[in-house]
Amino acid sequence: MDIKEYFKEASRTDAPLSSKREHDLHMVLGMVTEVGELADQFKKNLAYGKELDGFNIIEEIGDLMWYVANFCTSNNIDFEKLLEVNIGKLALRYPEKFTEYFAAHRDLDGERKILEGEG
Repeated sequence: MDIKEYFKEASRTDAPLSSKREHDLHMVLGMVTEVGELADQFKKNLAYGKELDGFNIIEEIGDLMWYVANFCTSNNIDFEKLLEVNIGKLALRYPEKFTEYFAAHRDLDGERKILEGEG
């Protein structure tokens, strides 16, 4: 399944709320909830030695993507462009690979230009 098809199918099951604000809040809180459920898997593994459930991890990431897709759709965010810009920003930040130096010494003006489509 490609991204466009996924977004189309995800929007089919989106909840109709009474305002854009309510919809956006539903999507953002849903993202936080799914990340929390994913984090809980790792917390239980770390603290209690519980085996990670790979199927549940995939489920939670899928649910997170549903919220991301519907947030992007309702806000006219081109997801493929979002991915492209994100990689451009990271390429500026880490020219070769991640280093602690480059993480601490970022070119915030350059990153902002990339985010705004000027870089």
